[in-house]
Amino acid sequence: MARGSKHHDCPITSKTKRKFCSQPSQSVVDDGILEAGVDTGEEQASEPFTDADEPLSGPFPGGPHDPSVLKSFKSHVAAAIWFNKERDPLKLQNHSYKLTQWVFDEHVTNHKFWSYIDGSRLRPLVNCSYLIGNRVVVSAFCERWQPETNTFHLPFGEMTITLDDVFNILGIPIQGDSISVPEGVRLDKTYYASLLSSTLGVTIDEAKNEMSRYGGNGVTLEWLRLRFQSVSDDSSLEFIEFAARGFLLYILGCTLFVDKTGNRINVIYLHFLRDLNRVGRYAWGAAGLAFLYRQLGLASRVGCRQIGGYLTLLEAWIYEHFRNVVSPHLRVEYSENEPRVNRWEPRKDAGLSLVYVQALRQQLDHMQAHEVIWDPYRGHREAHPLLEITFYTGMLKCLDIVEPYYPDRVLRQFGRVQTIPRNPYTPSRVRRVSDSKSYEVVYEYFDGLWQRWRDHVLADANRSTPVKFSYDCTPEYLSWYQKITHPYVQHPDRVSAAVDSNEENHPLQQGTLDEWHS
Repeated sequence: MARGSKHHDCPITSKTKRKFCSQPSQSVVDDGILEAGVDTGEEQASEPFTDADEPLSGPFPGGPHDPSVLKSFKSHVAAAIWFNKERDPLKLQNHSYKLTQWVFDEHVTNHKFWSYIDGSRLRPLVNCSYLIGNRVVVSAFCERWQPETNTFHLPFGEMTITLDDVFNILGIPIQGDSISVPEGVRLDKTYYASLLSSTLGVTIDEAKNEMSRYGGNGVTLEWLRLRFQSVSDDSSLEFIEFAARGFLLYILGCTLFVDKTGNRINVIYLHFLRDLNRVGRYAWGAAGLAFLYRQLGLASRVGCRQIGGYLTLLEAWIYEHFRNVVSPHLRVEYSENEPRVNRWEPRKDAGLSLVYVQALRQQLDHMQAHEVIWDPYRGHREAHPLLEITFYTGMLKCLDIVEPYYPDRVLRQFGRVQTIPRNPYTPSRVRRVSDSKSYEVVYEYFDGLWQRWRDHVLADANRSTPVKFSYDCTPEYLSWYQKITHPYVQHPDRVSAAVDSNEENHPLQQGTLDEWHS
């Protein structure tokens, strides 16, 4: 840290680990995480507000006290939980297991095919995906995601999945051309059928028939696999190229761009696979992050029941930064030059009942800043460098999805003292409501800004100073954060009606998450 710079060691208590209880005691609240006299809403009815879809215009019980940042909080799942209305663990749209279904004959050579896949820089996605997602972990963290800031809100500050995380966890490009269809391209059924025909070698009628099976502009992952998995070096060069595009589209549908359709992928991504020699020049990691940000925003709504996006990225991020809480298995054979996702063996769900989500929720409520691994790549930067584009500040895009990216909100993840960030961007159109099907957010976006990202990185003067302790933040930051956030998800004086904490095997009675970790 630079001499003379002011910073604040975020408060910790003398206990390094707490037993589960319903919520931090008032003495702990007074000890520096929240101001004394937190409004818990006891004078309110124990029901969510009837006008949940209206913007927050005043203090909310338990926070935020300043409604200027989390304007849609009344329709957030955490707002409902505060009033004792639970949500079941989210259904995870995880298609990673489908990657194992595309089987290549080991007795057949495919050098040309794999040269195209390697050139795309997407091959790490083939072998690094977690085949089964952990609903408990994902559900508990979705309760803390705030779409206005695209960050997780914890008792001691904000954290998020950054471009640095994407690059080092997945090993795919975060720099390059954006996944944005050029202006003037008319996206209609005729265009999609023509795109499918020209890039995959099917007839226009075949293309239309496949897309019409379920409606929309997608093809099934199974259709891609059955059509192209027989490729070999003995195939014609044209068919090898068709198969390479089909496989790359299959990979994208199983990983970065998993949506809630369950088994399909939008054919528009073939636009970016036309020239197989240019596929690796796209910022696939940045597009995948924008897509995941949007899925997390949807999952934060109280009416949402499932989540898409690349959940392996989310889980691996949690393992990197919260390994002291979720305790993933360390992979002994991991090599430092591999993507960090390969460092972990994911935890399987031991149970799917709400009690496990609530147990993890309360452990997160009790977490303190020093228990987080803020910069897990520190000391490993030779193999996992911090690229300058990580400090880009602006919009990330994936087709029609545009989401803001704010590195100044999570400076501690880059080894810098956290300061008060600037206000979030204001959408040109926004409707963050309880029903995720009616969720709509539109931001202004210009492709030229991303292409000139060097002109839009966080200035050195705004990157603060190096931390002395990994959790350092300014005292002004804590005071400000206390006002704009909802730091605790569980109400301090009640346990959800959805669970019975008197059950003998309830994780809260056991005092640890050992059973959940098993």
